[in-house]
Amino acid sequence: MKDMMPTDEIHELRAEIAALRSDMSRYARQAPGMQPTPLLADFRNTCADAIASRYQASGCEAVGNKAENCPMWESCRPVFSMLFEEVLEKIHSGELFHDDIQNLNSRIEALKAHAPSERCESCFAEVEKQMDEELGLLEAIGIYRRDPDTRAAVLDLPEEEAAALFGDALASPVRIQVIKACYDDGKTFTELSKLTGLRGGNLLFHLEKLLKSGIIKQKDDRGEYQITCRGYEMAGMAAEMFMKIR
Repeated sequence: MKDMMPTDEIHELRAEIAALRSDMSRYARQAPGMQPTPLLADFRNTCADAIASRYQASGCEAVGNKAENCPMWESCRPVFSMLFEEVLEKIHSGELFHDDIQNLNSRIEALKAHAPSERCESCFAEVEKQMDEELGLLEAIGIYRRDPDTRAAVLDLPEEEAAALFGDALASPVRIQVIKACYDDGKTFTELSKLTGLRGGNLLFHLEKLLKSGIIKQKDDRGEYQITCRGYEMAGMAAEMFMKIR
C-alpha cells in the first residue's frame, strides 16, 4: 500500500495520526478522573471532525483532477464543495443520520441528471467514490451507521437474552437513576444510596441486576460503580428511542 500512495500523502496521514494521538494525551491529562467511555466518545468526535475536514478539501481536489481542464470546473467546484461541507456541518451539530445521507445522494443524482455533458460522469463518479470512502471511515468509528435491515435484525433477536437485557435491566426507575448517575462519573454505594433513597439490600438488588446485565461494573471489591461500554451505548439508544416515540 505504501508503494501505491504518494509520499506527501503518507506524510499527511502520519501528521494527522500524530495530531490525534496528541489530542488523546491532552484529554487524558485534562480529565484524569473521567471514565473511559465519555473520553473515547470525545476522541471519536475529534477523529470524525478530522476525517470530514480532510475530505472537504481532498474530495474536491480529487474531483478537480478528474475534471482536468474542463471550462465548467470553476462553476462546479463550489457545488461539490458544499456537498462535502454539509457532512462536516452535520458532524459539528452532532447529528449524521441515514436520512441525511439519503438526501445528499438524492441531490447528487438530481445534479447528475442535469449534467450538461458526458464528461461530467467521471466527476460525479469521483464524488460518489470520495463520499463513500468518507462515510466508510465515519462508520468505522461509530459516527455514522448505514440503515440496517431492521426486519432481519428483529427476526434474529435472541428472545431470552434480549428480554433479560432490555426488560429486566431497565424495567425500574431506580436502575435508570443509577445509569444516569454513573454516566459521566463513577459513584460509590453511599452516593447511590443518597441519590435513590434506598439502603442496604434494597439498593443492592438493583445494582446486581445492572451488574449481571453488564451495564455497570464495580471498580474493585466495594469500590465505585461505573457504567460499561455496553451501558454507555444502551443509555444512548434508550434516549434516542424515547425521543422518537415520545
